[in-house]
Amino acid sequence: MATITDIAKEAHLSIATVSRVLNYDSTLSVTDETKRKVFEIAEKLNYTKYKDKLAKLNEGNRQIAIIQWLDSKEEIGDIYYMSIRIGAEKRATELGLNIVKASHLDNNFPTDIDGILAIGKFDQQTVQAITQLHKNVVFVGTNYPLDNFDTVNGDFAQAAEIALTHLRAQGHTRIGFIGAEEKENLYGFRHYKAPAINAFIDYMNYYKLLDESLFFFKNTSESNVQIGYDLMMQAIKKLRNDLPTAFFVCNDAMVLGCMNALKEQNLSVPEDISLISINDLSVSQFITPPLTTVKIFTEEMGEVGINTLNDRIEHDPIARRIILSTKLIERGTVKKIN
Repeated sequence: MATITDIAKEAHLSIATVSRVLNYDSTLSVTDETKRKVFEIAEKLNYTKYKDKLAKLNEGNRQIAIIQWLDSKEEIGDIYYMSIRIGAEKRATELGLNIVKASHLDNNFPTDIDGILAIGKFDQQTVQAITQLHKNVVFVGTNYPLDNFDTVNGDFAQAAEIALTHLRAQGHTRIGFIGAEEKENLYGFRHYKAPAINAFIDYMNYYKLLDESLFFFKNTSESNVQIGYDLMMQAIKKLRNDLPTAFFVCNDAMVLGCMNALKEQNLSVPEDISLISINDLSVSQFITPPLTTVKIFTEEMGEVGINTLNDRIEHDPIARRIILSTKLIERGTVKKIN
């Protein structure tokens, strides 16, 4: 397991600077490139599965394109997708695949490729545009039902259930919600489209615990630190003397913003408010206190995406919907109250 010292050494930065970057300290003045370097090193050091010698690239090997939903600057704010990308790149390297990164679906898009890996929550129009580029396409993180193409996702509904079950086991019954989604980027026939949000509502309704006054939501594609901060500040302003004992937050990036907002208002985690989220990004172990979260196996999502694409190129199989399981990671942001 990587430490902050390991990251600082490889990045040639002080431990204090690395810590402030990983905690999304808004007062720290460093370049986006420095931030990117820190997050990528943290992900790569934390991803121990490929420490064995990787396969060497050979001339004439297959060439694939990786299309990303977020640009390089946006990726810093939501490193969930960075983690998927790094897992995919490592697996592609192990298989000897040559990677072409493509950010624009225009006339300059490469044509001499064997397949495409598309990472992110693309809207339906973009999904259709991507599928017209090549017959071999695998989507990672897209939930649109695609008749002839493969998808890989984590089980976010299961993750929400695991998180809420853990909170109830620790004595929490008054549980708030903080989350975001952009409906245009998600598919479904319910008011909310994200599986984690609907799982929260269903779970809390089942146990007769749902309190709509504790539900804080924003319709936006940016489920990042700033959105988490803004929504938690809304909650504090509205509920100052009647805050819940715990909040379920949709992802680790947002929970970092929540923690910054609580700290500004002199509220402590978990003494005053318990927090739990979904992802278990590499930064989750380095924040203070370390984050209790439900692990989505993001690196493995990238790996499975590459494996599926490679298999599709070789065998042209029927389309597959691959859902990876999740796992509770207990750390220090949930307090037992019974």
